[in-house]
Amino acid sequence: MLTVRDLNVRYGDVLALEALSFAVGPGQIIGLVGGNGAGKTTTLSAISGLVKGRTGTIELDGQDITRLAAHQIVEHGLIHVPEGRRLFPFMTVQENLEIGAYGKAARARKGRQLDVVFGLLPKLAERRQQLAGTLSGGEQQMVAIGRGLMSCPRLLMLDEPTLGLAPMLVEDIFVLVKTIRDSGVPVLIVEQQVVHVLECADYAYVLESGRCAMQGLGHTLLQDDGLRRAYLGL
Repeated sequence: MLTVRDLNVRYGDVLALEALSFAVGPGQIIGLVGGNGAGKTTTLSAISGLVKGRTGTIELDGQDITRLAAHQIVEHGLIHVPEGRRLFPFMTVQENLEIGAYGKAARARKGRQLDVVFGLLPKLAERRQQLAGTLSGGEQQMVAIGRGLMSCPRLLMLDEPTLGLAPMLVEDIFVLVKTIRDSGVPVLIVEQQVVHVLECADYAYVLESGRCAMQGLGHTLLQDDGLRRAYLGL
């Protein structure tokens, strides 16, 4: 599915990612965890073509997409839902969702995909004509994820989807992530909610200062004493 090899990213003289390699397989949830400044968001931005000046290789289903522009990467089915929701508050829920179907392939399937999204997120179906800016934080995050799904992803990348949400809503987001995976769309998720990610992920990578410091099965990493001390305060 997705293979990243020796990814390096510089911001001027600062090396933000160094020789980072990982993979996402079909039917998997892969977690990227780490502290602030570890390189998690930079990783997603580099994969989706938003960050330039990078070296290494990025392949999707064996096809090299390293040098493609961001809009071309979207057309290949690699969809990035960025941190911060970024909705249009004075547009309705449905209008915000339909914006996600801007690619050629997605436009042709917009009606069917809208039904799929409303099936996954029935609360949004109830609020389809409500202005996005009037929704709760959790509902807005659901719209942001739904908008990503409107692009008919082959792989969905989520950056901090639970940021600023109450604990009960955090649980809802991770239930949705599993549902998306079970529907046939692999998920690469960046999060600071380390316990939730490791409980949810099939495999995870721990980033420190732009490098992979640790990797393994989610439930195995959750039992690692060093990781528990560093990220869980245990």
